[in-house]
Amino acid sequence: MKTCDNCSGINSCPICGASITHFDHIGVRGTVSVLKIPVVNYNLQYDSQRSGVWHYARPCGHRFSVRQGTASLKYNGGPLWQNGYSWLNVYWGSYYTSANAVSWVNRVDTATRNIETNQSYSGGLKQYNVGMGVLAGHVIIGTDPAKTISNSEIAKALTDWIAAGQVTNLGRRGAYNIFLPPGVTALLSSEQSCSIFCDYHNTANGTNGPFYTVEPYPCQSGCNQCTASPFDTLTMGLSEEMVELKTDMDPGTGWVIGNEEICDYCDTNFVCRQLSTGEYVNAWYDRNLGSCWAGK
Repeated sequence: MKTCDNCSGINSCPICGASITHFDHIGVRGTVSVLKIPVVNYNLQYDSQRSGVWHYARPCGHRFSVRQGTASLKYNGGPLWQNGYSWLNVYWGSYYTSANAVSWVNRVDTATRNIETNQSYSGGLKQYNVGMGVLAGHVIIGTDPAKTISNSEIAKALTDWIAAGQVTNLGRRGAYNIFLPPGVTALLSSEQSCSIFCDYHNTANGTNGPFYTVEPYPCQSGCNQCTASPFDTLTMGLSEEMVELKTDMDPGTGWVIGNEEICDYCDTNFVCRQLSTGEYVNAWYDRNLGSCWAGK
């Protein structure tokens, strides 16, 4: 049974009482809400679904909140992103084959490249023994996914594409950003993207990979505290999942702070940040400074 410090010793699901054979650990960015109190005109942010390493009991599939443990930075010995690694952007669906989507794909590719090569943002992660990679390009999968698709179905689709030669096999030396088209809802167990979570990263086979992020088409609310732009919403989620995949490739086995990954810790007290190239990004915890990344 795969366990971590926060779920060790749990043998039955506290939701339904069924015996647990193993846990799925997934690095998830949950939705955030803002309450506006008209009397004082004050915006109050609260986590409707706290970001972190989410635990799903198997076989029942229920997610439950595990004990947080000590909120201290810790490396659990798992794989980390090293120099020479590559990203491959995978755009899934006939939507991305249309002429209207060409500019969107190009913008996302440029943003991915800028996020990965920014010396302050991505380069600063060397304090976690993490290197910088490159964008190897993109692939468009012309067949459409189902309107609702589970994480296990996404993982199987990725491994099938690799086996069929549709997608380059990066092995353990890279990862895939999987972009879903408009109108498609990703599922983590029965929990739906946009209403419960924004995006996530995971692995299809533990430390062996393939490693991937999943980016649903930008949610209209709960996933962008900076602007109303769908593109900004995407880059904020993409930046967080890229950072957290690099520092915690098999969720829970890399760098964590309690049950949070290093961007989750900073999401609690969110401040809008931008790269020098203009992309909005989510901050990560800078252990050298003892604060969240602020850029230059």
